[in-house]
Amino acid sequence: MFSFLQLLTALSAALLVSAVPAPSEKCCDTSAAVMNLPSNQTALVSPTTAPLYVALGVGVQNYSCSSTTLKYTSIGAVASLFDISCIDKTPAFANIQTTAFKLWDSVPASVTASLIGSKVAAPNLLGYHYFVVGPTGALVPKWDFTSTGKNAGNSSAYVIGAKVGDIASPTTPATNIDWLALNNASGSLASKIFRIDTVNGQPPTSCVAGSANISVKYTAKYYLY
Repeated sequence: MFSFLQLLTALSAALLVSAVPAPSEKCCDTSAAVMNLPSNQTALVSPTTAPLYVALGVGVQNYSCSSTTLKYTSIGAVASLFDISCIDKTPAFANIQTTAFKLWDSVPASVTASLIGSKVAAPNLLGYHYFVVGPTGALVPKWDFTSTGKNAGNSSAYVIGAKVGDIASPTTPATNIDWLALNNASGSLASKIFRIDTVNGQPPTSCVAGSANISVKYTAKYYLY
């Protein structure tokens, strides 16, 4: 009988589109990386400069049930972010978010997003994405690279974002969360953040008053400029 770790390894091997090289800190070059944005929209505009980071996000979108609308409302997200710039020109890159989600969706809650990302992308963990309370008391998104990789120990290696654009996912928007563009509100990590190529993350269309908060698994690509 397979142990759980053996099962996870078998699943990840079966889902990989092609072999992904294990990167070093030096091999991941973002100078030629380009976002693949839909041409028939104006809400998301790609910067003319190269991105600083190209990442795979593996995590959950969190929701609470509104007792007035009986619909789920967002209360933030938590994700681990992995450097995928080394595979930008490989066949695996285009669908890495789908590959990751298939594995992420197939494992129990005890398996962490960090383990999934390392199985399908690369062992190079860039940092974390989560939400914090902003100056007005509302939740705001944060990308935090202060404790990992080449930025470990750099207390300014984070960015808090303010949304400036969004579009519905070009594929199955009822299931996949929106694509976003955000500007820097504070921090020194990046001036712009984009979330694209989203897979899953949308909550059920309705809820029952008093329902507990839920977490919905998702994956996405993040470009930080």
